[in-house]
Amino acid sequence: MERFTHILNKVTVESKDNGKEFVITKRVDTIKDILKDCSYSLIYEGKLSLIYAKRKPAQGEKVILISSHIDSLFSHCFCSDEGEYFKGTFDNSYTNAALLWNMLYGDLSDNVVIAFTGDEEVDSRGAIETVCAMGIMQCTIAFAIVLDVTEEGWGNAATFTVENDLGLDIFTAHRLVEMLKPYEGKYAYVHDAEPDESWDYDEYAIPCFTLCVPIKGDMHGDEGVLLRKNSFPYYQQVMALIANNIV
Repeated sequence: MERFTHILNKVTVESKDNGKEFVITKRVDTIKDILKDCSYSLIYEGKLSLIYAKRKPAQGEKVILISSHIDSLFSHCFCSDEGEYFKGTFDNSYTNAALLWNMLYGDLSDNVVIAFTGDEEVDSRGAIETVCAMGIMQCTIAFAIVLDVTEEGWGNAATFTVENDLGLDIFTAHRLVEMLKPYEGKYAYVHDAEPDESWDYDEYAIPCFTLCVPIKGDMHGDEGVLLRKNSFPYYQQVMALIANNIV
């Protein structure tokens, strides 16, 4: 938890774009710095996306995409320790941090590609740019896992939620249900949730869903939200489990 808390504090900094490019790059710069000596390489840098992988995908290869938006709407960012909770401006630095932790210390498969995206709060042009970049590389996104925070699941102490499952065939849906059986009672499921990048990946016929962390409070408010610390081990484990086994 100490390593994760350190990453969360570092990455909870301002990040803004104008729909065309990042105009405040503190979080972009921080992500690059955190990953500079790890096993991942920056395989694409666009105006609204950073795409990392352990190796550049081969032509025709099927990859799993994990997408975590890094744009925010806050006038200032903060993270504080409140005992059993974190308090802060976590849309979407919390999932940025969990993904970074998995890249540094987890065990994601070599065919898992990571995208940190911009413009999610408006038109999701970072997600669209990511799809186009993967198309230029001539690989196929077989499945996309979108990461975000959510107001769902807080009341029943869910450690994570599965939302906006889109385009899954019956076999993939069954595989997902089987993978989540050990977490029964620990998560919530919302088929038709608030719009996020999953809606945009679905527009490109990419099977996807959103893996969220429950929060309490206004996710876009400068006063911050509460987030249970005990969500982290479940969230990072499930993220890796699904990414490594969904296809």
